[in-house]
Amino acid sequence: MVSVLWLNMFRKTNPQRDLFTVEAGIPQALKARLKGSWAEVFRNEVMPILMRSEEDFAVLYGSTGQPNFSVGRMLGICILQEQNRMTDQEALDAFGFDIRWQYALDVTGDEAYLSRRSLVEFRSRLVRIDPKMDLMRGVFNRIGQAAVDKLGISVKQQRLDSTLIQSNIHARGRLTLFQDVIGLFLKSLDENDYSKAPLKIREWYEEESNGWFGFGEAERKVKAAQLAHYMYELIECYSNDKKIKKSESYQLLLRLFNEQCEVVEKDDSDGSDGDGKSGSNEGKEDESRVIIKVKKKSKGGCLQSAFDTDASYGHKGKGYSGQITETCNNEGKPEIITDCEVHGAARSDIAKAPDVLDRLEEADLTPDELFADGGYPSVPSTYTIKTRRNVDLVAPVNRGWLDESVMGRDKFEFDEEGHVKSCPEGHPAINHKIHSNNSPVRTLHAIFDGDICRQCGKLDICPVRAPNHRDKGTSPRDTVGNFRLEITPALRLRDDMFAEQQTLEWKERYKIRSGIEATMSELKRGHGMGRLRVRGLARVTFAVLCKVTACNVKRWARAVSASSEPLQELLKQVFQKWSLCEPIAAF
Repeated sequence: MVSVLWLNMFRKTNPQRDLFTVEAGIPQALKARLKGSWAEVFRNEVMPILMRSEEDFAVLYGSTGQPNFSVGRMLGICILQEQNRMTDQEALDAFGFDIRWQYALDVTGDEAYLSRRSLVEFRSRLVRIDPKMDLMRGVFNRIGQAAVDKLGISVKQQRLDSTLIQSNIHARGRLTLFQDVIGLFLKSLDENDYSKAPLKIREWYEEESNGWFGFGEAERKVKAAQLAHYMYELIECYSNDKKIKKSESYQLLLRLFNEQCEVVEKDDSDGSDGDGKSGSNEGKEDESRVIIKVKKKSKGGCLQSAFDTDASYGHKGKGYSGQITETCNNEGKPEIITDCEVHGAARSDIAKAPDVLDRLEEADLTPDELFADGGYPSVPSTYTIKTRRNVDLVAPVNRGWLDESVMGRDKFEFDEEGHVKSCPEGHPAINHKIHSNNSPVRTLHAIFDGDICRQCGKLDICPVRAPNHRDKGTSPRDTVGNFRLEITPALRLRDDMFAEQQTLEWKERYKIRSGIEATMSELKRGHGMGRLRVRGLARVTFAVLCKVTACNVKRWARAVSASSEPLQELLKQVFQKWSLCEPIAAF
């Protein structure tokens, strides 16, 4: 970083440098507009944070090799690039020709050059050395914290939601996935190894690997079964080659086959596939002792693209899931994004709130209230959040198989030790015992007199369980034995929350959560977070962190601009100074 340190020293010790800054040569009116734009906040507030972060990024370079361009300004270019949804070349052109970029990044026109190779190499180093993006998360946290402090934003109330993020992959079907993975494997082989592949597979690869456009459903099933058998043959063909087995393309082939296909032993007596159905297509070879079948369904975490092995499938689609948390209820002030996480789309939102709170606590941004949708609460995580973290998780909860008409545990009367004193009808529990409840975990249950329960008029809406030893479909009133009710603190809390969310007061309080949908729309439509130009979890995470940081900076700049003197008044002062007040209407 010798050149960077020298440049900073030159700026501090050479006051004449002010003569060469980018704003020095522009008219006074444009200079006023420049200082009233986003570039002013970026230069005065964001750039000092980025420059102080340079030492953290020193791990990307060896002790004898330093970057020939400021890492802080490199990060600034990446943030502005994602803010404006630009390609690499568009961002570098803006850096070289746009005065606002040069002013924001605090460079002169002569310094405003960066090769595309340097930018690409910087991101590659970051992905290789810091795949979890801890360094970039640190930058995001510091800028967000600075915005919260400077704007006086309260973090006591925050809201959380997730959204689908697609990397640069085609969302095509299983047949294309089979073809891509087989093609990548064959392409990775040298001439000698390629010649070992079965002739029919080489002929398919060279002549018809993309030849199924317009196939009907039946034809696609036949072709998928054929490609499944090709994968099996290739795996078997190179299974003894240690070098090839270690290759990434072979491991990808093996992963896809294990996730999407299954091997069925052939029944030589009748030629069936074990289910009484004879094999169809080329997947059934006379000399083969097995039949390869394509699974009807595969798990959401399975491979979705040969070119992005980290992408997975969730209920929202293929790609990644982004967890976004922001402040809320700051009247008249912008809301700041406080946390961001990216993971495969197959991972559910359930029980993700504790992870979010862990990161917020580490960043010293822990809320008192966290608003989330119904996809986040689970019984254990909700209980932990409310009792051990002292954070009020405001989110709709469900009670599983219980109908809404069934009474909750909130209707029962409990003593200080958590034991049931009486049911809603005033009947006391006769005992308390530890029982299992359709799981290996044994928990505390309240025992009620079965004779009393069977005569109770509210048995149909009571959450107590009838004795297990009864025939299927038998009414609880026709059973013999006592009834029981699981009364763990977590279940009691769930029922209390369920009862509370039926009130108008809770619904009015919960309205604020919907505001995060606007943030999701802003990130996707304004900053391009919905569909990225990169692949792989590390690169996707870097791009998303840059985008949410850029969103915070944009909101910060707007708040500063709104709180400062209006631009027209500023221009008026400028024109008055130069005796040019009349043309001000033109602006």
